Amino acid sequence: MRIFVPSIVLAIAYAIASCSARVVQYPSHIRVKRNSYIVQLHPTAQARCVQAIPGIQVSRHFDMFHGVAVSIGDSVHPSQVANIEGVKAVWPNRVFSLQYQNKTTNGSGEYLHQATRVHQAHTELGLNGTGIKIGIIDTGVDYTHPDLGACWKTPNCPWQYGGSYASDSLSPNDPPMDCMGHGTHVSGIIASRGDRVKGVAPQATLGMYRVFTCSSESADTNDANVIAAMEAAFQDGHDIISMSLGSETAWEEDPVAVLASKFVDAGVVMVVANGNSGASGLLTASTPAVGRNVISVGSVDNWNITSAHAIFTTHTGQHSVLFLPSAAPAPPFIIANNTLVVAPTDNTGSALACTNITNDLSGKVALIQRGECTFSEKALNAQNAGAVAVVIYNNVDGMIDMAFDSNILIPGAFISMNDGRMVEESIRSGRTLVRALESDLITMPSPSGGHMSAFSSLGPTAELGLVPLISAPGGNILSTYPQSMGSYTSLSGTSMAAPYVAGAVALLKQARPDITVTHIRELLVTTARPIADSSTGLVSNPYSSGGGLINIYDAIRARARIDPPLLSINNTQREHPGPINSYIRPINAYWEIYTLAIQNTDSAKSMRISLAHIAANSLTMFDKNGTLSQQLLTNQTMPTWPTNTSPVPANTLPQVLGIRGNTLVRPGQSTKITVFIAPPLGLPESERWFYGGFINFKLTWDGESTAFSHVVPYAGFNGDMRKLSVLASAPIGLPFLANSEVEPIENVSELTISADTDVYLAVALDLPTRIFAASIVDATNTTRGYLPLGYSDYVGRTLLDEAPYYTIPVNRTVFHDTQMTNSSELSAGSYHVHLKVLRPFGDPARESDFQIWDSDTFKLGD
Repeated sequence: MRIFVPSIVLAIAYAIASCSARVVQYPSHIRVKRNSYIVQLHPTAQARCVQAIPGIQVSRHFDMFHGVAVSIGDSVHPSQVANIEGVKAVWPNRVFSLQYQNKTTNGSGEYLHQATRVHQAHTELGLNGTGIKIGIIDTGVDYTHPDLGACWKTPNCPWQYGGSYASDSLSPNDPPMDCMGHGTHVSGIIASRGDRVKGVAPQATLGMYRVFTCSSESADTNDANVIAAMEAAFQDGHDIISMSLGSETAWEEDPVAVLASKFVDAGVVMVVANGNSGASGLLTASTPAVGRNVISVGSVDNWNITSAHAIFTTHTGQHSVLFLPSAAPAPPFIIANNTLVVAPTDNTGSALACTNITNDLSGKVALIQRGECTFSEKALNAQNAGAVAVVIYNNVDGMIDMAFDSNILIPGAFISMNDGRMVEESIRSGRTLVRALESDLITMPSPSGGHMSAFSSLGPTAELGLVPLISAPGGNILSTYPQSMGSYTSLSGTSMAAPYVAGAVALLKQARPDITVTHIRELLVTTARPIADSSTGLVSNPYSSGGGLINIYDAIRARARIDPPLLSINNTQREHPGPINSYIRPINAYWEIYTLAIQNTDSAKSMRISLAHIAANSLTMFDKNGTLSQQLLTNQTMPTWPTNTSPVPANTLPQVLGIRGNTLVRPGQSTKITVFIAPPLGLPESERWFYGGFINFKLTWDGESTAFSHVVPYAGFNGDMRKLSVLASAPIGLPFLANSEVEPIENVSELTISADTDVYLAVALDLPTRIFAASIVDATNTTRGYLPLGYSDYVGRTLLDEAPYYTIPVNRTVFHDTQMTNSSELSAGSYHVHLKVLRPFGDPARESDFQIWDSDTFKLGD
């Protein structure tokens, strides 16, 4: 014994001198088993090195984990365990409780937070948003909801700021009670403190700025309301402002976007929903999401769907079908008794119900497919035919939220394409009934879970800027809802993804209080995870996902900075730089060279860099003949390359080569890496492909075996945007002169426009344009002035989920200035419409940069 004990002491002393593993410290609210730890060993270490130490008892061995569970006496500190030779890391042994309850709730909540690593930021880092102020500009909040504090501006209340800035408010001091539900849902995503819905930053200090009215006549707001609310939020000193609203455009020049960018310059993090027009394809990002340095957010579908469900009784039995109810002010979708379901047709024979329905639907529920006209038009036609409710099913995969105009008095439900087809087949085969009970929620796995939401708007901006910046869960999200509307519901949209990111940024700012907006943007993008696309075997294009799914845990712990964090490729050159001529063929190709600065922010360890490349899908909106894709027009999905998971030629994918740069970076130092990016040379330019991918930096630090991945997304156009047509191609018939029903006028040369004749210029834009000018020209080829509404700056492309074209009146009134203030009346005579639109990156002073269209000559009568 006298010999053995000193040898143990010497062994411990040697271990302390030679090795020091990491001991994880959980925050105090995490329950742990006293004096119990999980010990991970280095690959070559044996468990006996732990067992041999007095006061340490090994209770379990782990093979795949390569470690042990130990109990230690009061005289042993966990750091002594960590200092044993061969030990890699030590964790306190957390307590897990079996959690269940007798009501169905969102079983996806915890997994959702795990996928984004918010869960680890909560549990391992102890972050909850404390001390961070988040302003929310939305429809208001049910501040009496118990999960949201049940208070308003009282001591210790989460709601310390905000008010009402909508036109129906008497004063900004009016409490912003939510009458629509959207704002309450957003608030719960950020900061719910309940057991059913767990917010991302539950201890953040909040402000709600209501900008939507409670009028039953409109669900809209305006620039004045939004700007007033934004300024109030800025004055209240919020660290983060979350906005789940927007106007469809791809330009950053509108006032709300400009103001948002100014706030960013002043140090406020602006987080904005990118939009819900993904069914219209590329270039559908909304404003202010496209504002300079704003954090624009795309949506990823939840891994599970929790929502109400209806029971359809068919000839094969009963089927539980999950649905999303139409948004307020429509009544809730409650059908207490089994009710007959029918699939009506309109007076054109179409099952899409876009015109008057010929069936008598009295006392029945109408099943209608999505497509060709708005949800409200379908619901109104069903209502006018006597239906008691309407069920609309999708024409593509996925689920989206549905809203009706205020004149719709019947409830509506939205169901998936597969469920809709099942019900439709049942109707053809026999009698089909439906019932739906109040607050009857179920949770089901989502087939699209973890993928980009079909509704999520895509970039680029009008000048090929890369949006969205980042993506987050937004499809099928269960959150708080006004208590008068059921307290909880599932909604979908980038409206749900933006507040998720706002909450995550609060955790980042809590962990790193002095971090700048620029640094936040860098970390969100470069630590994100590119989103796999199982249909192609690649990853989603950055114009769809930005950097990918937010990974806030790695953003908080990041020890590297990369500048720039993303690459928007909008300068194309038709030659190769000398250093890479031998790598790429053919010589006649577009290319880009970028230099990336990479900083090692670790003050003690050197960093090593390994460069890799992740190719993403290429996307287009066009068919080979240059017209808008029939796939996009009919199915609301874009042509994608690859078309499936089969191998494709390498030259049909973008390529990245690192051609210069150091791979070892000393503590606190920086290096520069030069990369060459070539588009998919094997894809025809005539098909107008938008390509992208991710430059993947694998970073390791001295003494560490784990590599950390940082990505730099890049995206661009495979060709020269300056040569593209802005106007929709002639084969689809646009532009044209139209009658009051917006039908093409035949034989325009025989047309005479009189005071009682309604004639319009109908025009669709495949791309945004900086200048849109429609004028009228007389018989001497003299321009007489602009048509009413005939001049616009910064016009977005025509969206397919709205009107498929713009209409401009053609009559005797013309305007002589672009502000539409100086007008006159034309005399009778022969005229034609002259339309010109500026091509992408065009110079307004250069006439050749405009695309021109002229109508046939017509007459203006007396």
